[in-house]
Amino acid sequence: MKTLKALIVDDVAAMRKFLRFGLEKTFPHVTAEEASNGKEAQAKLEKSDYDIVLCDWEMPQMNGEELLLWMRQHPTLKKTPFIMVSSRNDKPSVLKAMHGGVDSYVVKPFTAEGLAQKVMAIVEKADRREQERVEAHGQIDIHFGDKVASGRLIDISMGGIFGMFGRDNHLPGIFQKVSAGIKLENSHNMDGLEAFVIRVQAAEAFIDAENVKVAIKFFELPPEKAKQLQEMLHSLAG
Repeated sequence: MKTLKALIVDDVAAMRKFLRFGLEKTFPHVTAEEASNGKEAQAKLEKSDYDIVLCDWEMPQMNGEELLLWMRQHPTLKKTPFIMVSSRNDKPSVLKAMHGGVDSYVVKPFTAEGLAQKVMAIVEKADRREQERVEAHGQIDIHFGDKVASGRLIDISMGGIFGMFGRDNHLPGIFQKVSAGIKLENSHNMDGLEAFVIRVQAAEAFIDAENVKVAIKFFELPPEKAKQLQEMLHSLAG
C-alpha cells in the first residue's frame, strides 16, 4: 500500500492521540498530522495534500460541518475523502453530514478496529477511482532511447495513458521504460511522465491495420506531478 497521509482534526488532544493510534496500528506507512480546530485544519489543507481527513463535528472557531462545506466548495479539495467523527448518533445529524458530502461517519465511542475498517474502505475506493480512465483529446509523445513516437490520446488515468499511433512509427516494446509527454486540446501540457509499456495491439483486426494502440503504466509519480495530473483529470471530467 502507498503511504497514507491523514489529517486528524479534533479539539481534544486525547481523541487526536487515539485516532492516530488507530491509524498507525493498521497502516504501516501512515503519516498523521493534527489540527485542533477547523481554522487550523484549513491552513494545513491549503499548504499540503492529504489522502483523508478525520474530523470532529463540535469544535471552537470552525466546526466539522463548516470545514466539510468549505472543502466541498474548494476547487482542489472537494474530492478529498472526509470522515466525520462525532458523538451525535441521531438520524438528522447523520443525514445532515451525508448531504454535506462526508464519505463516512463514525460515532463516538468507537474501537481502533472499527475506525480502521472505515478508513480502509475509503482508501480502497480511492485507489479504484485513481484507475478510472477519462477520455482525452490531444497528442502523446513517447520518448524511448533516442526515438520518439507521436500519436493521439485516447484516455488518461492516474495510473497511465492509452494512445493511438500510426503503424509507421518506431514503437517501444512491451515492458520497455519510456518517458511520456501530453499535450491536450485545452492547452494542458505535461512532460517527463516516467512509465513503462504494458500493451501494444493492432487498432483494427486486419493484417494491414494502419494504427496501433499503446498502453503505458506510470511508475510512482512525484507528488507535484501527481497533483498536476489529478487537476488535469478533474478538468477533463468536467
